[in-house]
Amino acid sequence: MSWNEQTVSDEIRIWHESGKPLYSHYMRQNYQELLAAGIRYFGTWRAAIEATGIPYDSVRKYRDWSKGRIIETIQRLEKDGVDLSFRSMMLSKYAPMVYAAIRSNHFGSWKEALSAAGLAPEEIYRYRSWDDESILSEIRRLKEQGADLSSKKMDETANPLIATARRRFGNWGTAVERAGIDYNSIRRRRRWTRELILQEIRQLRAAGSDMHSGEIRHQHPALFAASCKARFFGSWTKALEAAGEPVAAH
Repeated sequence: MSWNEQTVSDEIRIWHESGKPLYSHYMRQNYQELLAAGIRYFGTWRAAIEATGIPYDSVRKYRDWSKGRIIETIQRLEKDGVDLSFRSMMLSKYAPMVYAAIRSNHFGSWKEALSAAGLAPEEIYRYRSWDDESILSEIRRLKEQGADLSSKKMDETANPLIATARRRFGNWGTAVERAGIDYNSIRRRRRWTRELILQEIRQLRAAGSDMHSGEIRHQHPALFAASCKARFFGSWTKALEAAGEPVAAH
């Protein structure tokens, strides 16, 4: 297309009337030629938009990003293992949020936005530069220091290592296993099965444990709760029966 002020304006109107977004980040990814022509002939993309009679505020994608919404979104993305580095976010669909975050009436910079969300920017950038072996080495180091490596605890501390590991290895458990650590030995949310419940009951009996329901509920709450689930045994008594244990006194 041969560009001039008129063809730029006409194309912007056609694009707008078709219901497509006109904010700059979207245009850069989907119609860079029009964006470049608009800036060349009107000085800025905003001026090009307004020259067509379209209010620029109506197309600015970041207009609805409040400080609270930015913080909530950052925290959610961190838990999902998303790369929160500035470069990665600017190349993602969340670029409008970044633009909003760095405005002076919001946080002024992306690092300040991360800090406001309770994250450590330097840690996010540090882990982002690591390769797979560096991540595994860090997991081993934390294990040697006696750190709680359960996903629950790692999520609670907002450790960017777990987000990076999930991104690289698919999930935290796989990363821990790749580091040579038995994840079943550290996980808090144990995946119970009927067989595992029966195995635990028999081991407790062999160890001479008190098998009364009240004692088990107090000493082994996870086992007791799993046993009582409808999809397993429905009650502690039925779990004992299935394990071949006497139940008259329980």
